[in-house]
Amino acid sequence: MADRADHIVIVEALTSGTGLRLVEAAVRRAARVTFVTRDKGRYANDPLRHLLDSGPIEVHVRETRSTEELTELFQELWDGGEFTLIAPNEQYLLPAATAAEKLGIPFLPTASVLLTQDKHAFRQACAAESVPAPRSTAAPDVERALAAAEATGYPVVLKPSIGTGSYGVVSAADADELRWHFPEVRDESDGQGGVPLVEEFLVGPVVSAEVLYSGGVPHVLGISDRIMSELPYFMELAIRFPVDLSPEAHERIERICADLARLMSYENGPAHIEFALTADGPKVVEFNPRFAGRNVSTMVSAALDWNVFDGVIASYLGEPVNAPAPVGAAAEQALYAKRGGRFEDVAGRELADRVPGLRDIRITARAGDVLPDAKDQRSEYGTLWCTGATADEAGIRAASAAGYLRPVFGD
Repeated sequence: MADRADHIVIVEALTSGTGLRLVEAAVRRAARVTFVTRDKGRYANDPLRHLLDSGPIEVHVRETRSTEELTELFQELWDGGEFTLIAPNEQYLLPAATAAEKLGIPFLPTASVLLTQDKHAFRQACAAESVPAPRSTAAPDVERALAAAEATGYPVVLKPSIGTGSYGVVSAADADELRWHFPEVRDESDGQGGVPLVEEFLVGPVVSAEVLYSGGVPHVLGISDRIMSELPYFMELAIRFPVDLSPEAHERIERICADLARLMSYENGPAHIEFALTADGPKVVEFNPRFAGRNVSTMVSAALDWNVFDGVIASYLGEPVNAPAPVGAAAEQALYAKRGGRFEDVAGRELADRVPGLRDIRITARAGDVLPDAKDQRSEYGTLWCTGATADEAGIRAASAAGYLRPVFGD
């Protein structure tokens, strides 16, 4: 059988942020790369789209949401020799894991995938293993939500047990606010197949550890912070990398990252782990078995002057991660319209382009898109990011560039 490093199979990619850069890194490393997608058109706007059209990659078009189709393909590929399986897009992680488990192909266990996707199950698992995380109660109806909030103590956080992008996540300062927001959270939960949760409100700044695991050992590349919106919503407005925390905070975060590897049976690969820095120490908000979205992976590469995608491939292969220390910093600013409307264009770009350190402005909304009022990621119309000598310098540059931009709406 061939060595698993000789053949890398990647099921889908992110359609924003990282995109096909991970595929490009796999080509640099492996003799054979197979990419599986349900539609090549999903990557029509990716700058590396040519890899799927004329590059040294085998492209298989399959229904990547189907366990059956992936099982059939994986069996065919495995018969020709072992391979390393990667599924960087969470939407396709469970079908890939289920197919791999059926065939005995090394991959993240399905039980672990379910923990990453079900916030309530994840909270219960953390509590059972004494991993610090917020208290959480499932509340299918408003009466049980009120009882849970009373037991937890106001303010509380309401959120769907399944979902991303802060969709349906809201705080409630008292029973009246809970009653007001609960239908919104319940509807979002129903749409995702989950259940509303009532969680402890963690007071303190939100940060993320950008981690590469190899053999179950975490290598923390650095900590990024999160500038959040005003309550009651939890929109991520800006991100800076790397930020300096106390040695004690770094040590506790690294220890929790190691505990999570055991809890999640997570051996190899990247992780984006969110924490709230409370008075009692860091508490885990989310564990994502992938690198951070949007521009964060590119920002990490710039701050470290090191191609992080090569490191991600090495971590998937279980090899040592030899990332350098940061030599600079980067910051991202999300672009939101405070009030919704029919998006047409962006004004002010000629000024934003002149901000020192600006690396990219990416407008994701298209003319004619209807953006909702700002309360979660669905009202975002784009992002930008800047570099600087420090996280503060990069951050104020990004905020300055964002301040020059404004969405133009139609009637």
